[in-house]
Amino acid sequence: MKIGITGGTGFIGSNLAEVLIKSGHQVYVFDNLETGYLENINHLTLEFIKGDLRNYNEVNNFFKKSEIDYCVHLGALGSVPRSILNPRASFESNALATLNVLESAKSKLIPVMYSSSSSVYGSNLKLPKTEKDWMAPISPYAASKLAAESLTTAFGKSYGLPVITYRLFNVYGPFQNPESIYSAVIPKWIFAAFRKEPIVVFGDGEQKRDFTFINDVTHVFKKSIEEKHVSTDPINLAFGKSVTLNNILKVFKLYFGEIYLDYRDIRQGDIRNSESNPELLINLHKGDLTQTSISDGLLRTFEWYKSRYNF
Repeated sequence: MKIGITGGTGFIGSNLAEVLIKSGHQVYVFDNLETGYLENINHLTLEFIKGDLRNYNEVNNFFKKSEIDYCVHLGALGSVPRSILNPRASFESNALATLNVLESAKSKLIPVMYSSSSSVYGSNLKLPKTEKDWMAPISPYAASKLAAESLTTAFGKSYGLPVITYRLFNVYGPFQNPESIYSAVIPKWIFAAFRKEPIVVFGDGEQKRDFTFINDVTHVFKKSIEEKHVSTDPINLAFGKSVTLNNILKVFKLYFGEIYLDYRDIRQGDIRNSESNPELLINLHKGDLTQTSISDGLLRTFEWYKSRYNF
């Protein structure tokens, strides 16, 4: 199958590209390299097309020239703090970009998998989160992701476009960028620990997250592509095993020994607790899921960073 991946030089996209290529698929990556890196895919045999998702003509040309059979839409501008500083950039890179992908896919009914975010639940305090719970984004990033998944649902229902949306919960693992000011918490902490620098914790560390190892995510994506899953209702992609940040740090201490913690005030737009109800996910995949424990996933991630950055 010819599979196009938007944002394919990023963390999730590069991992997925490798899995799909090993399974015999042809992969075409579309990326503007704003937050991704060519070095993430240089070891893979695929076709890279540089382009901007905010430009409809460039997106449409990608669909036409590559003649893809399927699109995994991962291209986005992440980070809650970045969206608060520049909400327009988040909206254009997430919502407008998704509209361009959907319009490009519509004429030939090319299936689209959209990667959304658990941040759409926002100020809804109910745990665990189910897909039918009300949503109330508290950051421009979350609002842009909700707008994009709503567009995906609308195109599925209005035009019969085969779509599926997965809401991701705190994905971590190899190839996640640790060096940006907007990097996710796990890679930032790993880099700080290896460098014997203070690990910054926003809040008291008792906030909970449903961390999901990257290999478990790519397994779900690959199965949905190959089994042609379609759903106009979004699906949570996490396993309902939330842990506190302080418990994550205990795993860090076991691996690194002494670490230095710097607790600071919680950031604007951060959600206190997040946990998925995985019932829909389990039913869709008939239980055929991989669920890596947080300790095993972190160990594999530590070892990858140690090798990649020569720590």
